[in-house]
Amino acid sequence: MKLKMFLFIFLLNNSYSIGQLTPPGLGSNSKMNLWFAIGLDQKLDSAGRFSSMTYFGFAGQSTVDDINVFDRLGIFVLNEEVKFKFKPAWSVSLAVSYRHQNEFEKNYPYLAAEDRFKQEFRLYSRIMKSWKKKGIPSIAFRQEYRKFYDPEFRDWKVSSAFRSRLKFQSEFDLVPAKRLSVIAGFEFLFSTDFEEASQEWKHFQYGETRLSAVISYHTKNNKISYNLGYMNDLLHVPAGEKSVHYISASVIFKNLF
Repeated sequence: MKLKMFLFIFLLNNSYSIGQLTPPGLGSNSKMNLWFAIGLDQKLDSAGRFSSMTYFGFAGQSTVDDINVFDRLGIFVLNEEVKFKFKPAWSVSLAVSYRHQNEFEKNYPYLAAEDRFKQEFRLYSRIMKSWKKKGIPSIAFRQEYRKFYDPEFRDWKVSSAFRSRLKFQSEFDLVPAKRLSVIAGFEFLFSTDFEEASQEWKHFQYGETRLSAVISYHTKNNKISYNLGYMNDLLHVPAGEKSVHYISASVIFKNLF
């Protein structure tokens, strides 16, 4: 753990920030997950102050007993985010997302006997500050409202949640042409949930830390980027701390229209 922390701090202190499609967290009922996404980053005005990021992604999920990421489908996600860059180093975003997540148990046969998948509608906003000077990572604060339903659109056991996310993210160029880079992220997540059984909100508390690193390659005309990455999701669970691993791959098209 100390070595991982050192590597991420090293990357964050030698680079500048950029965005990428990191995997969604899938909870503690798996050991390894494989995430793939395809997205479109589109400029909406001639000045480039407004932009849109649309993406679709899905994840394969292992059990807690193996690392076979092709064993079962974990989630698919459809996400739309609009960003406004109101100053050279400041931006704000608004987004909406739909997520279909299959539910699994820790023991064989794993698939949940009832309510085999959960539906989530998510609204979130983000404000981000970046710096031109190298050695200072960008800082982003993201606030989410999440609404959960069962397959019949009835309220899930945990029907609503508010979640706050604080992320530090940077890019480190590997070649002078800036077409190949490493992107590092360090994110802390805090949340509160509304439980239908008790009809009460839980205390707002720390939930997890996500460490991510992505190698990104941009084509010569900067119209497509190919990304391959790894994320370690450190979950705070009743038994202590659990580490879940993610391999990610994504293709992002830029300004096709």
